[in-house]
Amino acid sequence: MKSWGKTTLLLISCVLVIFLAYRQGGIAAWYLGICLSLIWIQAGLFYVFALKGLNLNRRLSGEVFLAGEDVTIVLEIQHRSWVPLPWLLLKETWIHEGNGRKLTYSKLLFPWFQKSILLPYKMTHLMRGSYRFAHLEASAGDLFGFALRKLQREDLQRYVVYPRPDALGRSGMTFQSEEGSTTLSSKGETPLISSVRDYVSGDPYHRIHWKSTARLSRLMTKDPEQAASTKWMLLLDVTPAAGPAEAVQPLLEKGVALAAGFFEAAAGGRESCGFACSSSSVRRIAPTIRPDLTLAYEVLASVGGKPALSFPDLVRKEAADLPLHASMLCITSTLDVSLVRAIADSGTRRRAVHVIYVHARPSLSVAEREGASQLQAAGCSFTEVPHPQSQWPRQGGVADATA
Repeated sequence: MKSWGKTTLLLISCVLVIFLAYRQGGIAAWYLGICLSLIWIQAGLFYVFALKGLNLNRRLSGEVFLAGEDVTIVLEIQHRSWVPLPWLLLKETWIHEGNGRKLTYSKLLFPWFQKSILLPYKMTHLMRGSYRFAHLEASAGDLFGFALRKLQREDLQRYVVYPRPDALGRSGMTFQSEEGSTTLSSKGETPLISSVRDYVSGDPYHRIHWKSTARLSRLMTKDPEQAASTKWMLLLDVTPAAGPAEAVQPLLEKGVALAAGFFEAAAGGRESCGFACSSSSVRRIAPTIRPDLTLAYEVLASVGGKPALSFPDLVRKEAADLPLHASMLCITSTLDVSLVRAIADSGTRRRAVHVIYVHARPSLSVAEREGASQLQAAGCSFTEVPHPQSQWPRQGGVADATA
């Protein structure tokens, strides 16, 4: 029965018992009538004054989060209710704006006369994207279960989870072009400089490239100006992969993580790196500016949604706008004839183009191997990245935070 129904039934019972005591008398009848009246009065006072002046303050354990990490949230609750709260049920709901999944944390408390409450909890194994606070629902009841008071609070609060940078391996990625080779090293390694020159009197000693010096038997120094002029354009495919429907999102997350790893390597090597994807809601980063990791992570965190154009069309569009000395890095989970044609039309003979194929199979199929051979025949280098189901990221849950 609803709370108002219980209170109404209690009121009717009070009236009947008091009427019976007035007509027939008796200590038991008067005692029962007085008790029921007191219970009804406290229920009415609880309706009016419970959760009066409820204020909330929410603090997060940090400002920047990476995918797979946990966030601890401390909820501070204050109220000015002068009636006791025998029990209090709190429910906090967060929504992942990318996939729409709701994460709800609920806790039953017994505050009584306590005016300030601290409630710490944590959200585990965060997924890339933005988490938005939906609402908080507070429910409190009186001691006898006749009155129930509910309040709901909403707040414009969200936090962004950046992708965790990933790398292809310790060997790094090598792109062949007319001017030579350039290497993007994997995460944690020292980036290789794309250009060296003969040592000139006055060059700082910390810029000496010792590997080239040992190989050529003369002093060679790093050329930061030429290194900074290297331009990359990173293209990410957000369209569904040709495979199981449940593999679409994990393969996209793997591609985003690889893109974050390449941005990090480019920033370490002082190389300009741009970004574009086939989603219309994602901001494009031009390759003419030096990489800003904060901007890159914010853009990568928002990747998703319906594509505005197909990935082959995106490859053709970006190839037409890029200068010839800019290299293209394509991350995709779909390998078909249209992509091969688009890359062949993008001028692979005049610029370096590399395709990273992310898939969920143990090995490439015959059709995929044929597609890889056609890409290599068109002058494009190719790398496959298996991402089996055992490595797929999974959304965590909500739990109490330890002190």
